[in-house]
Formats: sequence, structure tokens, C-alpha cells
Amino acid sequence: MAGMQGEERVVAKRRVDRAALALAALVLLCWQPSIAQGKTTIGFWAGEAVPGTNWDEPDTYWNRRDTGAYTPYLWSVLRDNRIPLYFNLRYRRDFGPVPSGMPHRKDGLAIVRKANRLGVPVWAWILVPYASGYWSWDGAAAEHFDAVKELARWARAKHVQLEGVVLDPEPQLNTPFETTEALMGGGTGAELPSLLQRTIDPAGQCAAWQEYTRIARWTRRHRIRLVAAPAPLALDDIADGRLALQDAAGFVVPNVRWHRLFFQAYRSVFSYYLGHDPGPGIVSSYLYSSRREFGDVGQISLGSSGRGPYKRLSRLVHDVRMAATLGAGEVPIYSLERTLRAYGGPRSVIRLAEAADRPLTGSRRARASTPTPQAKAVRAGFRRADAAALAATSAATDASGAPLLANSWPYGCGSWVPLE
Repeated sequence: MAGMQGEERVVAKRRVDRAALALAALVLLCWQPSIAQGKTTIGFWAGEAVPGTNWDEPDTYWNRRDTGAYTPYLWSVLRDNRIPLYFNLRYRRDFGPVPSGMPHRKDGLAIVRKANRLGVPVWAWILVPYASGYWSWDGAAAEHFDAVKELARWARAKHVQLEGVVLDPEPQLNTPFETTEALMGGGTGAELPSLLQRTIDPAGQCAAWQEYTRIARWTRRHRIRLVAAPAPLALDDIADGRLALQDAAGFVVPNVRWHRLFFQAYRSVFSYYLGHDPGPGIVSSYLYSSRREFGDVGQISLGSSGRGPYKRLSRLVHDVRMAATLGAGEVPIYSLERTLRAYGGPRSVIRLAEAADRPLTGSRRARASTPTPQAKAVRAGFRRADAAALAATSAATDASGAPLLANSWPYGCGSWVPLE
């Protein structure tokens, strides 16, 4: 992108960005893809049941897992239904160099080996220590690259079979509630730019884009499949061809060759931050967007079991059936341990697996494929936050003395230049 000369060109560019934002919003509301056909399956995020976890106490990252839920009956259900586990393997705890004085836990290795023996597919869901931010955010990109390479060495040394690795792009651990609420469209228009500009850093986002792109290239070169489970706002962010909202959130999903992208269409999380349940329409809305932007690579994840709208298993069963109706390939659910605890054990896993094989029919099928007012309102909130993030980019970088535009999508890193 060439540098822009003078104040008039800067103003013109911002007008173009606003126009693009409005057009993208219109397209999003009007676009409705045809329903794809094909078998839908479920999977589960797993391994995060660590008693005594306290994110404010970094040492609890090394606590022992509770693996009591992994009974012979559960293993038979997972095996018979070929249900994959996206198992939480923690860098510098389960694998990689362990800090002095901390335990090298083997509870994760035991689960992976058991899954291998029974033919249960298992993916390595990589997380880093609490003190490093836990998720795949911008500031932890280099550490995640180290983790991916260490995981490959660990898998070879321990003779375990993994389907691939999973990154978790979302805001870093312990992001303030008010910031997350603002990112999800809460707050007033007047306060949003000043709140979001605290984390705006286009140059830092570029550095993270480059590092996560290096991970993608490295895994491809070593024939390792790479999956990500991004926060859903990534889809709302790219609609205007800019990456301002992801920048404000402190994470980025680069345009690389992913095996799958499971966007977190978590009704329970929306309900928590927005104060109300947006209904199943928010799930279908994000599934539409993910398929539109990324084709078959774009999928969704559901969660979290037993919380908010999903206190009743029937609602989660409905949303799995709806995802199947709309042509989802695989739907990982957060999480296995929560599902077992909330709904009475492995029989709930069987019900969810059966739900994936029972698409909705008749009027319920028609309703599932129709955008809802609640979902439109939630997505509109994200668009407001995105527009505020664009304004915050100007304010934050102007104040630093090095004014920058928000990075562009799909080119991302390298697309920003200082304004003259």
C-alpha cells in the first residue's frame, strides 16, 4: 500500500473505509448461503479440568488435571462414535522445557496414549503459561512457535500420534471485563474509541501476523495440520477489509492455509457479556459468515456446556442439529468435562453425537436458516465496535507521533505505512 500524502488524502481514505464498512454490513445481513449437504460430526475440547486453577496465581498452571471423568464407559463412547478430542496440552508443563521447581506432568500424555490405543482421534490444543497470556494472542506469538516445535519433538520422543495442532486466537488472559464487553459491542459510542485505543498497535499486530504465518509455513513443511479456534469477532472485523477490531483485541488470524477455523459461536459467552441470550440465530449467523469467508475451512464451535443458555442439554442438542442442517462439517463442543458434569455423564455425549446425524426438518429447518433480529443486533454491536476500533487506531497512532492506518485484510502485515 502506497503512503498517502496530505490531510485531504487521509480524510478521503477514512471516508472510503466507512463506506466499505457500511457496504460490508449490508452484504452480511442480506447474504444467505445455500445449505450444503454432507455428514456432520461432533468433537470436544478437553483437558482443561485442572482443580485449583486461578489465573491470578500463575503457578496453578502446573496443577494436576482431574482425569476422573475418563472412565471405561466414556472411552467406549468416544471410540464407538469416533469422536475427536481437542486436548489441552500445556507448553512447559505437559511438554517442552519445564521451569525449575515446577512439576513435569504426565496426565496429558496418559490421555493421548489411551486415545491412540483405542483409535480415538486426538489433536493437540496448545496453550502457554498463564503469565504469558495463555491464548494465541499477539504478545505470545514467538512462544507459540517455540511450543509448536517442542510439541513435534515431544510427540516423536513419546511415540504418540496427533491429528495436528490447534491455536486459540483470542484476547490474552485476564483482559479486563470492560474491554471485552466493549469489543463485543457494549458501551456507548462516545466511550468506545478511548477504551479500545489502549491496546491499538498496528506495528505489533504485523509482527504477530508474521510470526503466526511462520508457524503455518513450518507446520506445512513438516506435514502437520494446523487448526485455529478464533474468537468470533475476527469474522466481524474482516468484513470491512481492515484488522482494527482484532488489533484492539490483541490477537490476529493471518490469511494462511488453515486446515480448519472453528470460530467460537458460544451462546453462553454472548449471554454473559451482553446480559441476554441471543438465541440459536447467533450460531447460524456465524456459521454463515465463516463459510462465506473461508469456504469449507470455515466452521464453528459451540459452548459452553451447562452454562447460560446451555444449562439444558436440549438447547445444545438443538444447536448441534441446526449446525448439521446448515452443512457444518465438524462441530467441536466446549468442553468434554463440562458436558459430562452438567448433563449426567457419557450418555449426553451419545445424544450429542446422534444430534449431529439428525438435521432439522420442516418448519424448524426453515427457521434455522433465517437470520433472527437478536443475531442481527449482536452483529451490529460488533460493527459498532469495529468502527470504534478504526477511530481508535487514528487516535492512538496520531498520539504516538507515528500515525498509521489499520492493517488490511487479507494482506495484513506489511500493508501498513506511516502517514506523511
